[in-house]
Amino acid sequence: MPLAVWRCCLRVPLLNGISSFLSACLLSFFVGYCYAQAQTSSALQDVFPPLHLQQIQQQQNITQNSSVGISLGKQCFVFIDSSKTLTITDVCRPTTLSRFRPSAQEIPNFGFAKPTYWFAFSLRKSASILNDWVLEIAYPPLDSIEIFEFTSQSPEAASQQGSRLIRRALLGDMLPYAHRFMDTRTYAIPLDLRDTLPHTFFVRVNTQSSVQVPLYLHHHTGFSEQLSRSELAYGIFFGVMAALICYNVFLFVSLRSRYYVYYIVYLLGASLYIAVVNGFAAQYLWGNFPWWANYMNSAAIGVMISGVSVFAREFLQVRRYAPVMAKALIISMLAGVFVILSGFILPYRVCVQMSVVVNILTIILLVVSGAIVWARGNTSVRFFFLAAALFLTGNILFVMKTVGILPTNPITTHIAELGVMTEGLLFAFALADRYRLMRVQREEAQQEALRIEHAAKVQLEGKVRERTAELEAMNDEMQRQMVILNEQAIEIEMTNVALQEKNLLLENLNHEKNEFMGIAVHDLKNPLQTIIMNTSMMRRYRDKMDNEQRDYLFERIEETTRRMHNIITNLLDANAIEMGKVEFSQEKFPIYEEIRALVDDYIEKASAKRITMSFEPENKEICVFADKHRTMEVIENLLSNAVKFSPKDKRIVIRIAPHSSNDKPSGQMVRIEVQDEGPGLSAEDKAKLFGKFARLSAQPTGGEHSTGLGLSIVKRFVEAMNGEIWCESEEGKGATFVLLLPMDRT
Repeated sequence: MPLAVWRCCLRVPLLNGISSFLSACLLSFFVGYCYAQAQTSSALQDVFPPLHLQQIQQQQNITQNSSVGISLGKQCFVFIDSSKTLTITDVCRPTTLSRFRPSAQEIPNFGFAKPTYWFAFSLRKSASILNDWVLEIAYPPLDSIEIFEFTSQSPEAASQQGSRLIRRALLGDMLPYAHRFMDTRTYAIPLDLRDTLPHTFFVRVNTQSSVQVPLYLHHHTGFSEQLSRSELAYGIFFGVMAALICYNVFLFVSLRSRYYVYYIVYLLGASLYIAVVNGFAAQYLWGNFPWWANYMNSAAIGVMISGVSVFAREFLQVRRYAPVMAKALIISMLAGVFVILSGFILPYRVCVQMSVVVNILTIILLVVSGAIVWARGNTSVRFFFLAAALFLTGNILFVMKTVGILPTNPITTHIAELGVMTEGLLFAFALADRYRLMRVQREEAQQEALRIEHAAKVQLEGKVRERTAELEAMNDEMQRQMVILNEQAIEIEMTNVALQEKNLLLENLNHEKNEFMGIAVHDLKNPLQTIIMNTSMMRRYRDKMDNEQRDYLFERIEETTRRMHNIITNLLDANAIEMGKVEFSQEKFPIYEEIRALVDDYIEKASAKRITMSFEPENKEICVFADKHRTMEVIENLLSNAVKFSPKDKRIVIRIAPHSSNDKPSGQMVRIEVQDEGPGLSAEDKAKLFGKFARLSAQPTGGEHSTGLGLSIVKRFVEAMNGEIWCESEEGKGATFVLLLPMDRT
């Protein structure tokens, strides 16, 4: 309801009584809710008995330097949220906690399930154990992982006052790689278990792919050693695949056979799929583009399907031995192309499931085609048939593990890598065997030709040689033409891709230009009209105006011109940021005097709206290490917004205090808060608060204007100075903007 309408309603006595009654009800509900939450929190340790790390280490013979982690699969509790809407507050209620069940799997695996899964476990460390633990979730394709950590201040508080939330972490492949807490291909987060109190963890998993949640607890040293061995093993795998690709590229260049082109496409698709599924692609290739990582999960399978289908069609010579299977392989190739393109038009879950089904059907088709061709006399396909049969078995086991039929263990986890590498080697043997047989056949043909030449005597020798030379020339010409056509097709495809990328870039630039021009025209039109109107009045009534009237008009023109200057400055700053032309000069300077002077400037503006502004520094000697000019621009923008959106008879408070941050390399930060008592922000407004050209539902209380660029520029400035900024607000309860800047440590 708008503020003016609400004020009108409050003037009616009957509605005043109703409003008071509703307020009392809401207050009672809030007090009861807080009491229930305290009771719920105090029950966490009873619901999830703490795992004593020292006992687990002794039972499993795990030392600090051991690379074997502690599996939490059967040590945790699981809850299925079918509605996918429960928050951590909802989960911590007694009715929900009672629905958690102990996990029966060493590695929880639920297949392609749609619900959200909550995992809970509690840890307790003795004083003799070092605080160097790492929690790992070793399945990279999970979309969203939220980790909540609860603890109590003391053993007595744990039983009387309950637990408190001390940490919330967000992970998943839908976030950029830079958001991860550790530079690893899996999801790892350091744990702070410096005390001996129980720490209760809730892990919320939501994904559109297979729900597999391998939870491990490691010592930091052992975790590093395990990562090194894992990287070495995968390095060997990718090295083998790279060697196969390079070897077949060399054979293609030497022999000019199209078999190798299709085989190279298949090897590239298989290597890319293994890199995507195991997190290497996100770590080294496209960490800042999570959508592309999800797309490539199914697209890589599509590349494999397309490459192996065309390779099988040509290698098996199915057009000669089994024409029906030749058409089926063409359909399989088109299905692979559709899988590649479907990522742009279909949901991610549908694409992944469809790619798995098409992959299995394609491998079955390869096995059947190989068996038919072998049975009809082409014995050179025996290695191909063996490779396809082994790969089919491995894929079936992998799919059964993915959908949750088979348990997740080292064999089923790495069956895809073993299958791809084995199939690649067997396909290479098949190609080598094919050319060995061709060489034998060629030698036999040459011997037969010599026998015919000897029988036909001298008169036929010239004709046979002439005809052989013609056939070889035609064959060479055909191969040369095919190579040229293939190269031209590749060049055309590369040109089309480049044109599509340029068209998309031009469309984005044109959209931003139109939006920029629209903002500029809309926000500059009214100030220009005000200036024109005031100057027209001065020119028309200059002889009838006294000095006070002239000063008033000059003041209006000056104020309007200043507003236009601010609009243009914001637009230019936004443009400079987008083009990367903003320079920052980091320096040490005391922040108190600068903010004091800025507050003094804004006290008069606040007083004009009957707003009280107070400055409450905790430490007047504190210094920051940042760009002084940009820092004051940021704080001035926050003060301006606080005055602009605060109603009359309200209060604005500015605070400064030191702040310790474990997430920043420097550790020590300066916390600056600007708190107002304005209308607050809705959830929708907070989601777009720092966006470019953002328009919020809350409106300035004094008729002020805004381009919607200020906070987006503020966020860019703060991040460029190694700081953070966010807003803490509830609708109807004001807003607090929190700014963290590095503290000078000298």
